[in-house]
Amino acid sequence: MLQQEPLTLRTEDGAEVAAMLHFDDARPPTTAVTIMHPTSDWRQHYILPLLAARGIAALGFTTRYTGREADLILEHTILDMAAGIKLLRERGFRHIACIGNSGGGEIVTVYQAEAERPTLTQTPLGTPPDLTTADLPPIDGLILLNAHRGRAHSLTRSLDPSVGGDDGNDPFAYDPALDMYNPKNGPPYSPDFQARYHAAQVERNHKITRWCQRKLAQLATLGNPLMTDVPFIVHRTDANLALADLTIDPSDRSGLTIWDEDPKVANYTAGPLRGGATRLRIMTLRSWISQRGLATSVFDVMQFLPRCHVPLLFVVGTAEASGPRDSLEMFELGNDPDKRLVWLKGGTHFMRGQAALQAEAADAIVQWLHDRNLA
Repeated sequence: MLQQEPLTLRTEDGAEVAAMLHFDDARPPTTAVTIMHPTSDWRQHYILPLLAARGIAALGFTTRYTGREADLILEHTILDMAAGIKLLRERGFRHIACIGNSGGGEIVTVYQAEAERPTLTQTPLGTPPDLTTADLPPIDGLILLNAHRGRAHSLTRSLDPSVGGDDGNDPFAYDPALDMYNPKNGPPYSPDFQARYHAAQVERNHKITRWCQRKLAQLATLGNPLMTDVPFIVHRTDANLALADLTIDPSDRSGLTIWDEDPKVANYTAGPLRGGATRLRIMTLRSWISQRGLATSVFDVMQFLPRCHVPLLFVVGTAEASGPRDSLEMFELGNDPDKRLVWLKGGTHFMRGQAALQAEAADAIVQWLHDRNLA
């Protein structure tokens, strides 16, 4: 019978994170698979009971930042993941593979790269943790399920560069020549417009980063030791050209966001859509530096995946909102000679309402575990 065991994990720096272990008590498993996300609660992720029903224990867990997107410091999530791996090793699981789904991809790849050869001694803010001294038990396999490259890159691709100002975040400073929703610009979008647009997106990211750095330096001069960070709003963050022009990185995608929203409406809405899905717009100065700044955040699958020397599986929906380019580039960078790429025809980012495709993903994972002698 399928069972769920709630767990509380304690990290080596004293944080507590909640987890849920799914398993079939009729056939005690020897292999475990984990899934986590920097800020989402994935203790009940759709893949967990599907794997448990197929004889694989599955651990879904939170991080110390679950539900707290605004103040996420990515480096701490590596210690959160380590707590889950340690628990599974202590439970005697012979093999452990980790799924990086969506924003979880950057966590699992950085984790394994640092477990094999640690290099990160601090956050970009100069604060702990020092991962070169942390206890990071290595894992036995990596599974990237509809994973993106990293939070700094995924946000930049969707930043609206028509938002101007010296600090890159003044909604009243508007450049219609860089507005993807201005019909004069397309779609379709010319190669010249695409190049100018992407360059302006990158520059907007850098402007916000420089503003955050200046504000942090200013905070340090105020004489208030309790005031070490402040929140701010990143205006208009749903402006990915590929959502309006399906000739860019062609795929089966619908043109909606990963939350199944009209991107133009999502870009300009003052609040959440979909009955509570948040716009990822509220940041703090420190959080931006760690997770969103292109010049400061180190969490990039493209940089860390080549340092992972374990079996690799990529499971990717052909209707992924952002298109297949990232997945194909990540696949090429993986150094596992027997790496595998499985396409799920019509699969969307979260595969909501796609039970058959969710089962297909679970089947692909279990088959790969057996083929690689991990189950």
